Amino acid sequence: MYIKQLSLVAAVSVLTFTTATNAILGPIPIYLNTEYRTANPVIGSIASTIKLDKSDILKTGANTFTELLATIPGVSFEGGQGNITALRIRGNEASHTLLLVDGSVVSVTATQPNFDVVPLDQVERVEITKGPFSSLYGPGAIGGVVHVFTNKESKPGTHSKVSFSYGTHNSKKLTLSSSSSNNGNYINYVLSDYHTDGIDATSDGDLDPIDRTSGSLNIGGVISDNTNVKLNLLKTNATIEYDDTWGTPKPDNNLTQFNVEVNHQFNNKLNTKFDYMSQKTQRREDKYSLNTIAIINEYAFEDSKLSIGVSNTVDKDIDNTKQIKHTDLFSQWQGVISDNELSIGTRIVDHDKFSKHNTYNVNWAKNLDSDVRVTASYGKATNLPDHYKNNQNLTNGKTELKPEHSKNIEFGASKDYGTWSLSGKVYKSKVTNVFKYFDPDSNYLTAYYTNDGTVNIEGIELMADTDLLGWSIDTNYDYNTAKKPNGDQKGRRPNHTASITTTKTYGKYSYRINLTGKSWAWDKDKPTNDDKLGGYGLLNLFTSYDYNKQTSVSVNLNNALDKEYEMAKGYKALGRTLTLGVTNKF
Repeated sequence: MYIKQLSLVAAVSVLTFTTATNAILGPIPIYLNTEYRTANPVIGSIASTIKLDKSDILKTGANTFTELLATIPGVSFEGGQGNITALRIRGNEASHTLLLVDGSVVSVTATQPNFDVVPLDQVERVEITKGPFSSLYGPGAIGGVVHVFTNKESKPGTHSKVSFSYGTHNSKKLTLSSSSSNNGNYINYVLSDYHTDGIDATSDGDLDPIDRTSGSLNIGGVISDNTNVKLNLLKTNATIEYDDTWGTPKPDNNLTQFNVEVNHQFNNKLNTKFDYMSQKTQRREDKYSLNTIAIINEYAFEDSKLSIGVSNTVDKDIDNTKQIKHTDLFSQWQGVISDNELSIGTRIVDHDKFSKHNTYNVNWAKNLDSDVRVTASYGKATNLPDHYKNNQNLTNGKTELKPEHSKNIEFGASKDYGTWSLSGKVYKSKVTNVFKYFDPDSNYLTAYYTNDGTVNIEGIELMADTDLLGWSIDTNYDYNTAKKPNGDQKGRRPNHTASITTTKTYGKYSYRINLTGKSWAWDKDKPTNDDKLGGYGLLNLFTSYDYNKQTSVSVNLNNALDKEYEMAKGYKALGRTLTLGVTNKF
């Protein structure tokens, strides 16, 4: 029903848009830079960031957002049929990854971000930024940030397309999208429906199907030479079957998010942005609401920029009539001093459950010559207990739980050799007051969370890119350890991960070949002889063909060698899958 309503709203909006006055001038900034939380940073990148635009996403052949995450090198993905999706960055917990949609945090459910509610067809760009970013985005960004930007067509004119795909396990998806842009004003809407029968992941006798319907509407307009406004609406209704020991609650995974952003340029030095976000999520019949208001002032100087902001967040657990509130004051300075690129950020969090605490980061970079760049960073980040942890502890009279804290330091260097480039980073972090689930009576009703010491994380990231015989070749190698003080390696964190991705466009054809390998890992934090996850390698192939300017077809073959493997003990992953797709523009 809501898709029909959304289509009507979009149609009316298009009519209004196309009859608007052409006297309105000026472009609308489309993307924030995740690393600096501004659309116009004055220094280059210092953090390790993986960026994928629309064309990169299409070349992976992924049908869902979680399938896309599984193809990205340098992060530890865990998920698949029957299991909850988790993403670990640099050996941290899944709850240490912050999920943003158009600059707004998506409420944490089931103790970690719910990536299943993000509809891939509405995604225009993804940035995965590694390292602590609590000073910019608030609690939770200890390991890194996954930032999703939804569609905002910037090309002038009106563009529409319909896509359909069908593949293994009766997986099928239908998507309709349309956009119009003129003189800095734009409108874009996307409607999508996805279904898969899935597999019997735990051999319990039933399949694990997924049904997901989603829609998005994005509108941007220039009010005056100095003021523009953006409105985003995103809605996902999903039924996802899980295999676990929690019984059979309704397998719902729903998200409704509304954003409004107003930018006003007071003069050539001062820009003010007002953000309002209202969000409702539902997972396994648990309902949450999240509302955030933020005001950010950006002061531009000759070689620097200063951002100062304040935000108020109210996160409600509706069924338990409980809420978490915090007011944050944050700032960041970025600039160039004697050819040294610097950024310094800090945030003060006034939390209703954990009083005040602060986070900070200091980043430095310098170009030694036109081909060599060196970087260094140091930062502190925090992670607060989510609703589930708070409810469990309050129910059982445990009120002494403290926030997790992390301190991180890293060094990096990159060199451009003309036809190829090489870069690398080494990092080290220490997480204290680590959350631990404690179940003294083997009864989840009396279980609660404690602070369980520290985790020491160390790692190396190496990347090399080149072009050879018309093929673009990207390679990646990561080494990571995440250990407790007694030397135990944390579970589901392979020490070694390597990948090589080659892409080529030849006439009307585009090709992508990806080979990824991961070493073995323990399934649980405490290693035993029967909870070892074996290492594995996967070969993924994708080809597309542009039949003409309007129509293209694609073939996606994942796990081409039909490798059997597990990302979590007892959960089989998908075997070989074949997906055929067709897209028509009109």
